[in-house]
Amino acid sequence: MDVMERSRRATASLQRYLAPLEFTDWSAVRVTAELTRQVVNWGVEHGWRVRREVPSIAGLPGPHPDRPGYLDVVCQRLDGPPIAIEIDRTDKQWSSRKLLCEADASAIPLWVRWNDAKTWIVPDPIGVVRVPTTSRRVAGRLLYSRAADEHPRRTPTTPPVPPAEETVAPPPAGPTRPRARCSAVTAKGQPCLIDPRPSGLCHVHDPAVQCGAINRKGRRCTIATGGGRCTRHQDVDGPGAGLFDRPDTLL
Repeated sequence: MDVMERSRRATASLQRYLAPLEFTDWSAVRVTAELTRQVVNWGVEHGWRVRREVPSIAGLPGPHPDRPGYLDVVCQRLDGPPIAIEIDRTDKQWSSRKLLCEADASAIPLWVRWNDAKTWIVPDPIGVVRVPTTSRRVAGRLLYSRAADEHPRRTPTTPPVPPAEETVAPPPAGPTRPRARCSAVTAKGQPCLIDPRPSGLCHVHDPAVQCGAINRKGRRCTIATGGGRCTRHQDVDGPGAGLFDRPDTLL
């Protein structure tokens, strides 16, 4: 199976996975963080080893070959080439260049593009996963929303109106339960806004899905990988090594 066909199938799979996503008045940073979390979950559910902020698999041409680009997410698979994924709000030609280099190295290039995707033109074999949103300014801040009727898997329907004698009044509205958030604090001292795992911590702060290797300074590596070792410590044995080595059967 060639790179173009693999890219097409991976794009369709990830597009379906992100279809139910909805939010209202989120900042650009929060939208990108949530999309990254969803992409990581997509890879983990397929049984792949998922890593974030990975140095480019392919060597990048240019005047500074010693400065590799970084990919937002990489899914490593036993039954096929890795999937290199970029997540962007704007038309970043640097992202396109990185993904084309990955395609030349036989990796599957995917570009998750959110915001207004109407004018985006991306060269083959890069697969584009489109997440259209709307935006508005609130107190000087540009916030983004994604409504339920924009989801391709959801078709609005009009239910039949019951007879008057069967109409039942809705129950009184009760207090709204606050949405759970990660209990950790970011490096800037702010509360983490990412949804938590069962442990109460998100996929970035939960030690169970971090690298966990002991570095040269005797400290534990906290790079979020989705499980398993990071690039620097991938040859280190110990707890967490070999996670997500189940072959994928969908792509």
